[in-house]
Amino acid sequence: MNEGVAGLSMYDWPEVQEYNDVLWEMIAQNLKRRNITAPQDLTREKDYYEIWLSTDLLIGQTCGLNAIRELQGRVEILGALDYGLEDCQPGEYRSVIVCRTDDKAQRVEDFVNKTAAINSDDSYSGYGALLATVDPFVEKGKFFEETIICGSHRQSMKAIASHQADVAAIDEVVWNLGFDYEPAVDSLRVIQKTHPMPAPPLITNWSNNSLRNVLNEAIEEAVFLLDETAKSSLQLYGYKIMNSDDYEPILRKLNEIKNPLDILGIN
Repeated sequence: MNEGVAGLSMYDWPEVQEYNDVLWEMIAQNLKRRNITAPQDLTREKDYYEIWLSTDLLIGQTCGLNAIRELQGRVEILGALDYGLEDCQPGEYRSVIVCRTDDKAQRVEDFVNKTAAINSDDSYSGYGALLATVDPFVEKGKFFEETIICGSHRQSMKAIASHQADVAAIDEVVWNLGFDYEPAVDSLRVIQKTHPMPAPPLITNWSNNSLRNVLNEAIEEAVFLLDETAKSSLQLYGYKIMNSDDYEPILRKLNEIKNPLDILGIN
């Protein structure tokens, strides 16, 4: 029997991979005790979309925007890991708007005609949250002079620290990881925090719909029993069972924003 594919991609920095491996090992053991065949290891050598769209996907982690848009109808949302962010309910997260510590800006609107950095244009935390934050201050359809696409939140932070960009929206879970592992954070400060949204969901291929309950049980139990060192390193506090309706606010918020590429200065 095919063991399937698994990935915990969203916060799998090299520095914490060993702890994600421990979490996955516990999930896999829980599944096997429930007579569900599970892969021994997390998949890391494949592109995110290759993992998410795999017909063999047993458990993966994606952005809420991907889940409700590109992956809609192809995956089943299981739930969201809880990272214990201040002023966020279980199953929620948010972004921090950051700039360099020596930047004179005091408010988001001070970055008009400046350069923004985003991780990608299919990320709510880096793309959607930034748009939603500056949208009230847009005049004549434009806000930023230009926006560079960095490929990851970590690279966006590095881009600001190295003066390639001036501002970015960074997933707060990543921001907190940065305090431990990314020196660029020392050169940055938070301008403001964004409105909480549903956190990156754990997903399975749509064909596993009948396994939804048992998959959630295995995940919930693993998170609860995870040792404190791993929990602390991964910033894990719990697990919240979710469904696709919970992620509709992400799409509604983005649909309120007109001409997003013009706002970002992307032609």
